[in-house]
Amino acid sequence: MKRLALFAILIFSISAVYAQKGKVSAANGYLETNDLEAAKKSIDLALEHEKSINWPKTYIVAAKVYTELSKAGQDAEGIKKAVDFYKKAIELDQKGDAKGKGIGKYEKEIKLQLTFFKPDLTNSGIEGFNTEDFNQALYAFENVLYFNELPMFQEEAPGIDTAIVYNCALAAYNAKNWDKAEKFFNQAIDLNYGGGDAVLLLDQVFDAAGDSLKVPENLKRGFQKYPEDERILTTLIQYYLDAQQNDAALEYLNTAIEKDPENPSFYYARGVLYENIDKDKAIENYDKCLEIDPAFFNALYNIGVIYYNKGVEQQNVANDKTTTKEFNAAMEVANGFWEKSLPFMEKAHEVQPEEAAVLETLKGLYYRFERMDKYNEVKAKLEALN
Repeated sequence: MKRLALFAILIFSISAVYAQKGKVSAANGYLETNDLEAAKKSIDLALEHEKSINWPKTYIVAAKVYTELSKAGQDAEGIKKAVDFYKKAIELDQKGDAKGKGIGKYEKEIKLQLTFFKPDLTNSGIEGFNTEDFNQALYAFENVLYFNELPMFQEEAPGIDTAIVYNCALAAYNAKNWDKAEKFFNQAIDLNYGGGDAVLLLDQVFDAAGDSLKVPENLKRGFQKYPEDERILTTLIQYYLDAQQNDAALEYLNTAIEKDPENPSFYYARGVLYENIDKDKAIENYDKCLEIDPAFFNALYNIGVIYYNKGVEQQNVANDKTTTKEFNAAMEVANGFWEKSLPFMEKAHEVQPEEAAVLETLKGLYYRFERMDKYNEVKAKLEALN
């Protein structure tokens, strides 16, 4: 009787195991007939039962079920759940059974199903971009990378999908996940993917994250990789100008001008740099800028201001003179500077008629030259702006 009882218990245990594994097979069958409700019910029972909870096949089928539920709009988190199920299936398959046997038994099946799943995961990432759910996009593309890098796929297609890396970077950037954005943009740049855009977006990441010390090295690396991308060069120059690192800024400006001698912006920038060093060289560069682009407002205004200020300085010199003759001689020089300033300010006014700073300067110049008709005209324009 005891032997019969033990035999009966053994039969019952085996039957219980197969009953639960049968639910996995049933779920798979329901998928083939597109009965998602029944498939979900069966696989959920298998996921909870101790007899099937550690079986890799359970998670392979669960991933398939929840992928289809997601695609059918019946589970918003279906794709994420499927990712977790595939990872669990891989984990269990690498452990084998309780005795450590059967390791890798399901690898071919997992690989096959992942091959079908990765396009769905990619589509989830694209959907995240389209709906501006950038965290969803980041999650999806990160896991496409994760699965691609599994040894089972590296055997056939070694390396990394650079486009997916870049998509991860863009998703992280838009999600304001600065740490991951930095990681993936750096990876994309190292892989020579994304060109100057990747470099400049990483520059914005550092700015948003408050990591300004990382900016110059990123831009210099970008300039070395993409020397023809003027955006990187100009951004690098602006960084050094803002940081008042004049020697570095001048070095890159000279490089920029050598590469593109017809770009007025470079001469303008070099003029700005020279304003604190040598006013005459500043004027020389502004003049070159205006030769290329006569309507370059900032160059017109700046050169006008330089001459205007030279006149004010000379007026101060005149005021220190002790004789009328010396005073008049000094004021003649001052008037000469103001006369040089006037045409630049008038041209700047033509380019930007409502710029108050230009109008104020013109008002002062017209007053000095006793051109009261012009003075009153400019005064009226200033009053109209207020």
